[in-house]
Amino acid sequence: MLLTKIQFMLRHQNATIFLGIIVSLSLLYFIIRKSVKNSRMANDQKRRFIGNLRSFFIFIILSSVFTLWATELYQFIISIAALMAAFAIASKEFFLNFGGSFYRAFARPFSVGDRIEVDGIRGDVVDVGLMSTQLLEVGPKDYTQQFTGRTMTIPNAILLSTKIFNETDTATEEKDFVLHVFKVPIKNNFEWEKHKEVLLECAKDACLEYMEQASDFFKKFAQKKQVDSPTVEPRVNIKFDTANHLFLIVRICVPVKKRGSIEQEITNNYLRKTNLT
Repeated sequence: MLLTKIQFMLRHQNATIFLGIIVSLSLLYFIIRKSVKNSRMANDQKRRFIGNLRSFFIFIILSSVFTLWATELYQFIISIAALMAAFAIASKEFFLNFGGSFYRAFARPFSVGDRIEVDGIRGDVVDVGLMSTQLLEVGPKDYTQQFTGRTMTIPNAILLSTKIFNETDTATEEKDFVLHVFKVPIKNNFEWEKHKEVLLECAKDACLEYMEQASDFFKKFAQKKQVDSPTVEPRVNIKFDTANHLFLIVRICVPVKKRGSIEQEITNNYLRKTNLT
């Protein structure tokens, strides 16, 4: 109680002192200003002197404010800083989402209709908003090219901290082509070469009708992007999984909307020809 009374008295005393300073400076300013106006100084010198005098008095008044209420001003600044920090923490996700939207708009890592993978989430982009991006899920994972029926909404903040894989970067329409890759596991035995030949034959049969169109498409794409045109003929590469198993990695060039069905066609024909069904 006593401390509160002392603080009130000090504040009242500071206000009285500040009021006295204001009155004294105001009277002094008007006296000097009148004297200068009645003097024989040149008009430009009078204006300059009065302007400097005004600035000097304002400086004194501001200095008095900071001197008399330094503690209160310090507490006020600390409160404002704490409020701003709390606001920044509370709105962090909002600004990150906005930043992700800004990044997508200018970097253009994907567009509506592209098939992308972000942070383990894979699907076709159906809508891009200011705060989030909506995908139609494809999967599970990269096992198939079929929709799961689920719609996923991811915050745009993820785009700032996660790699974005665009599976249809070269494609803008259904008639466009993409390079599609999938894996076929086999045992590591003396028949691996036969499996590779059969798989390559199946891939060539499935993609034969698209070779000419795919070649023209990627030649135009290479000229537009100033890059080398990729080979569109089907390829089968080998990679070790374990000592007893291999992966046959198939790369084919197919229309965007047919990659899943063509992959299944190649896989089924391969299984029939190798008697693995």
